[in-house]
Amino acid sequence: MHVDEVIKTQIEKRLKRKPNGLEKHLFEAMWSEHCGYLHSKKQLKKLNFKGALFPQENAGGVRVGRVGIFFKTESHNHPCAVEPYQGAATGVGGIIRDILALNARPVALLNSLKFAPPEDKAAKHIISGVTSGISDYGNSCGIPDIAGEVIFDDSYKDMPLVNVMAVGIAPLDRVKLSKAKANLEIVLLGSATGLDGIGGAAFASKELKENKKEEKIHVQTGDPFAKKQLIEASLEILNLEGVIACQDCGAAGILSSTSEMAYKGGCTIELELAKVHLAQKNMEPWQILLSETQERMVFALKKEVIDEVFKIAQKYELEISHIGRTLECNREENLYIVKKDGKILSSTPVSVLCEPYCYELEAIEPGELKILRAKKCNANLDVVSAVEKMSQSYNLASKKWFYEQWDYLVGARSYVEPSYCGTGVLKLIDEEGFAGFCMDTNPLFCALDSYAGSVNTVLESYRNLVSSGFEPLGFTDCLNFANPGQDSVKYTFVKSVEGLKYASEALNVPVVSGNVSFYNEINGRKVHPSVTLGMCGYCKKEEDIIPARFLENSDIFLIGRRISKDSNIGGSLYQKELFGFLGGCVDMSDIEFEIKLKNTIFYLRDNKLIEGAADVSKGGLLGTLMRVLFDSGTGFSGSLIFDNHCSAEHKLKLLFGEIGGRYLVCSKKCREAEKYFIKNNIPYLYLGKSIGDKIKFDGYEFELSKLKEKYLNSISNALDDV
Repeated sequence: MHVDEVIKTQIEKRLKRKPNGLEKHLFEAMWSEHCGYLHSKKQLKKLNFKGALFPQENAGGVRVGRVGIFFKTESHNHPCAVEPYQGAATGVGGIIRDILALNARPVALLNSLKFAPPEDKAAKHIISGVTSGISDYGNSCGIPDIAGEVIFDDSYKDMPLVNVMAVGIAPLDRVKLSKAKANLEIVLLGSATGLDGIGGAAFASKELKENKKEEKIHVQTGDPFAKKQLIEASLEILNLEGVIACQDCGAAGILSSTSEMAYKGGCTIELELAKVHLAQKNMEPWQILLSETQERMVFALKKEVIDEVFKIAQKYELEISHIGRTLECNREENLYIVKKDGKILSSTPVSVLCEPYCYELEAIEPGELKILRAKKCNANLDVVSAVEKMSQSYNLASKKWFYEQWDYLVGARSYVEPSYCGTGVLKLIDEEGFAGFCMDTNPLFCALDSYAGSVNTVLESYRNLVSSGFEPLGFTDCLNFANPGQDSVKYTFVKSVEGLKYASEALNVPVVSGNVSFYNEINGRKVHPSVTLGMCGYCKKEEDIIPARFLENSDIFLIGRRISKDSNIGGSLYQKELFGFLGGCVDMSDIEFEIKLKNTIFYLRDNKLIEGAADVSKGGLLGTLMRVLFDSGTGFSGSLIFDNHCSAEHKLKLLFGEIGGRYLVCSKKCREAEKYFIKNNIPYLYLGKSIGDKIKFDGYEFELSKLKEKYLNSISNALDDV
């Protein structure tokens, strides 16, 4: 039976009748992949939420003292493929509202962006639109963009991945949830409901066509200045004692926000569509309910505070409507009742609307993965050529072209500039200390081994925080995959979730929130499985923050694991960048060892034995060293290979191979640091000194300024006509 027929049959079975015309629209939205998580819900229940704050809410978080730090990722991939500027802008707007609904002030944005290489003309158009959309919207709202990542790969041709993360902070005793209760009034605040974005939830739940022009109708239009007013008005409203619950109007608009409030609260809800303030006349009932017009929030509140809420709306020059109420359940089932001018158009059980049929996913390993892992790389490139090419790789190069367009200083909390350390940093004004945030993805690892790749992605975020001096507290995920009806996608998705579960539990770092985006493919071109994580950490004192910078004339150590001839380095960036090759087995680090390394980094920091640190990740040992040297403005002299008689292939493996469990650190107290490593059985190598204006190792010598120029400008040069 076709999937659509399965869903149709299940709806009629649950309703015990056929849906009417309006209800068909309701179920198309609420039982879509985007709203209903049909292929992912059963898997996501496996994740580790222990220790997270409100993980089933619009956004989850972690506790720091008296405040909650709330954060969540959201995808806006399909809209950005069709209309990059508005797609990115409304993606930012949507994730801000998720934070706002908790009565948390949005204080920071991060993003993880994936594009085809900029030589592709269509990619340039998408890159330009997405970058401008993020910049114009976030900056205009007064929210800084503090960190993120940009990845280039052919798998994202015509299908970019635009994952946005928002962070908010709220006193724990002022948090509001999305759970309504009986005998409350329903109020809609914000922009007038119009025809933009209708069908957006269903649109994001299918593969895109090659000709995407006809899909533009499904992309919303954002208004950042209205959003700024909406933020301030909503925070004022949410601090009223009589306001009980809040939801943002995102996917499926008024329908999803109001039905979910009733579902969570166990009550009936009754809406009067004639009361909704509209941007166009003569809108059909289904259009009013499913419109995804931006800058709207829904509140459930006590009758006695309605006048005060309307006054706040007037103060901020925002439109507002009293559109319905919640009722006691006096039947066997709570109902979602839709009226127009007093006439009942639909009366649907809330549970049927909000509990869609979910699929079981069977994880059968596809044969092509075994073939990929068996592939061997015949590396015949010399070290000099490899260093020259890797220094200007788009995936290692400076992303200044992007972050210079985003304001990371707006507001009062941003603490360091991008690239200063492995995370973005916020000062916690409402509580002592600092919060650190990073976003990470490793699509090449996940394409080869989605379980190991997901574990490694958690560990990379973990090490980014640790290398910056932050104790990891929790993470949000955004899981980007192709069509879940395909066996290969089912397998990679299931294994990715299992990998996240294992790493989260072993590290005691919970999942706090997340998002799934399927159908990321066009005409059979599938994106790599892309498990994007946003992780949050905490440190108490300013001096605990560790820069990813090396001081002049410091000793440089590699602490952690070593690459051997037998090490698995499948999915390493240099394979793809230098040889167009993806294959081999993916290394997976031991998590107990990772925790031991974290304790080592913190001991070195607390005892003033290191001045800088960086996680060894993309680009391996030399790739990481070059990035830090370029940002530090110093050269290097020492040894990285330790065996000049090994083969050219093994030299490249030592320099650029990627395995977990490694940090680069610089120290002015070399002997004291080494004593600690030896005493505590910490594997380490003394590499050399940060000195001079050249990078010199094992007989090779490179001008720092020439390599740095390529590093700083390769992306800018490729995008200078954008």
